[in-house]
Order: sequence, then structure tokens, then C-alpha cells
Amino acid sequence: MDQFFSASKRFLSGKKGIFIPVIFGIVAVILTWQYIDQKEKQLGLQGELIPVLIATKDIPRLVRIDETMIEEKKIPKQFVQPGVLAVKKEALDQLTTISILKGEQVLGTKLASYGLATGLAIKIPKGMRAVTIRVDEESGIAGLIKPGDYVDAVASFEFGDEQKSNQKVYTILQSLLVLAVNQALDPMGGAGRRRDDAGKGGKGLMDTADSRNRDKVTNISVSVTPEQAQNLILARETGRVRFLLRSMFDDRQAKALPATSLKELLGLPEKVYVAPPMMWREFRGTKESRD
Repeated sequence: MDQFFSASKRFLSGKKGIFIPVIFGIVAVILTWQYIDQKEKQLGLQGELIPVLIATKDIPRLVRIDETMIEEKKIPKQFVQPGVLAVKKEALDQLTTISILKGEQVLGTKLASYGLATGLAIKIPKGMRAVTIRVDEESGIAGLIKPGDYVDAVASFEFGDEQKSNQKVYTILQSLLVLAVNQALDPMGGAGRRRDDAGKGGKGLMDTADSRNRDKVTNISVSVTPEQAQNLILARETGRVRFLLRSMFDDRQAKALPATSLKELLGLPEKVYVAPPMMWREFRGTKESRD
């Protein structure tokens, strides 16, 4: 027995003795990992992972969602909340109806698209106003103006009298943001609506008469300062206002433009007068009495 203990003491005191603590350490690590793995399985932490949207910062109410506010993550299925969104494109440009905290899952029930439900006021930039101008096919660019476009307002005024007409045209406002067309607050709101192809004999055609009536542009709402609103309303009440659609590649800088009259248009040295346009004609009595 004494020889056995002596041999064991010599072994442990030698170089080979350092492997025993290492072996015990490895065994302890393996046992610990197995224990943690078992507990994770019991808690469902290693279950199916589901992609969800997470808020990267506190998002207040009535804020438009952009790329910096959300991120895509995968979490265990059992922790996924009902109605959570999975990809960024489902939330981008949506409006928060209630605040969302950092780290919180982004639910579709907390977002809303621009439309009648959210109203027009949320689209008006701070310090600006919305004013609506009635237009027709000609003054409204044949219904091709969409929310998000920029337009110039041009007004024509009559400076003549009942015998002689002296009209002048002025560019009164430039680079006005279009907020709404009729009651459509988004660019697709005024687009033609198509029938569902499925289950309708494959027609898939626009109901031409109804679509023209539905999509006819009659009002355009633009964003203006309070001073611009006064100018635009005055021009609308005393003259005729038309909108000019600006290129999406154009800058937003206003350029001073002189008024245009027939004198400048034709390059004549004196004023040019023409007969006033016949706006209406009145007939009284019957045809027989007029004869």
C-alpha cells in the first residue's frame, strides 16, 4: 500500500500530473454545456426562429417610419407577438398611430398608411397650410398631377373693359408641393382601378365610364405658407389659375418671371387689345317673338 501511494505521489508531482486538472476542467465544461443546452430546449430558446421587425429607437406617435428606425431580427417562435411585421418594406413610410419603444416588435396594428383615416393634416409640413383649388381637365394637367408632385401656379387676369380685352399672365407661385388630389393622399390613389381578373370571365378591364367619373380630378390641395395662401386665393377669385407640373429632376428654386401680355408676346410697341371673349349669351322670349 505504501508503495502505491508513493508511486501515485511521484506521478502527480511529475509533468504528467498537470493533465489531470485539465481533464477534469474539460469534463466540467462539457457537463455545463449539456445542462445549459437541456434547459434551453425546455424553455424553447432553440425552437423555430421567426423573422420580425424590431424598433431600433423610441418612435413617437404620428411619425413616418424610415430605414433608421427599424431592423429585421429572428427570434424564437413562441416570443413572436400577433400582428408583428417581418420585413422592412411592410413598415417603411407608414405612420405610427401610437408610440413604439426601442427593442419593441413593430406591429401592423400600430401603423397606418396615409389616407382618409389619418387625414391630411399629418402631411402638411410644419408652419405650412393646405389650400384646395378647383381645377378642370385643362388647368389640372389632364388629371396627371399626383400627390407628391411639385407644381407652379400661373394666373391670368383681365385689365380691359367690356369693349377691349387686355389680358396678362403671371407666374404667382412656384414649387408648391401637391398634398392631395381630390381625396387621394398617396400617388396611387388617383390611378385607374381595375377589376379583379379572377372569377370574372377573364375580363380584367377598367369600367371605363365609372372609372373616368371616379378618377376625374376636380380639386388639387397644395402646401403653402399663410402669405402664399392669401395670394393664391385672391388670384383664384379674381382671375383664372392653372397649374404647371414641374419635372421631378428640376430644382426647387423659384425664378423671377415677368408678366406676359399680348404686347410682349407679339413684340409690338403698343398695347394690343382684342375683343373680350363671349362668356355667356342671354335669350329672352320664344323664337317666334325674337323673329
